[in-house]
Amino acid sequence: MRPTTRLGLRGIVQATIPVSDLARSARFYADLLGLRYVREFGDGSTVTGCALADFDARYFIALRRRDRLAGGEADLRGEHPVIIEAENREAAEWVCERATRLGVPWTSGTHADGTWIEFLDPDGIALRIVHTPTPTESFLGVTFGPDGQQAFYDEPKLKMSQRPHHALIASSH
Repeated sequence: MRPTTRLGLRGIVQATIPVSDLARSARFYADLLGLRYVREFGDGSTVTGCALADFDARYFIALRRRDRLAGGEADLRGEHPVIIEAENREAAEWVCERATRLGVPWTSGTHADGTWIEFLDPDGIALRIVHTPTPTESFLGVTFGPDGQQAFYDEPKLKMSQRPHHALIASSH
């Protein structure tokens, strides 16, 4: 049985990404991650979205045509909305080898939450695979200076609602 959170949740089932060319992006994710093309969504005249799955790992990646989203301007270039955890370093290296065979460039690095590899999809959206996660439960802020260097901070800058955390948990039951 898979572990769950204290609220009975198991994790994210699907991430949805806005793309400019549905077929090209579907092929990229299917080829790189070995996903099956399993769903299509449309408006009666054209396909506006699709989903690919790994049923063994229990996740989907859904793609939506960017031009069909509200305002048509959803753009995640330079972001990494999808981060997948590899079972170990060898699994991550296997994806790198696969990417190299497919002609997909990749980069790698280490930061406060682990060691990762990253691939850019056809829209310039980063798919990140973490293979040695080291997450900390304490707060960690990350900022990038004009020179591109990372800096960290330990007090939140975002002023969130004054609603106490325990009230959120109580209201969810």
